[in-house]
Amino acid sequence: MSLATLPPRQYRALDRLTKLAALVLLTSALVPGALTGLVKLACGLVGVVLGVLTVFVDVAEDASD
Repeated sequence: MSLATLPPRQYRALDRLTKLAALVLLTSALVPGALTGLVKLACGLVGVVLGVLTVFVDVAEDASD
């Protein structure tokens, strides 16, 4: 199952951006005292979702071969 198809360059940019955002959100959720309650849980869940988002995106085949 794929949500979208992107050229390789755009896929790499999207992959890096989502991984970085996921890392920031997960770090903020795991740092003691930074967040509390539902905000902490929401940041953790959104971080996980962003981290695996590009699994559902296909890379377009290069037609120049």
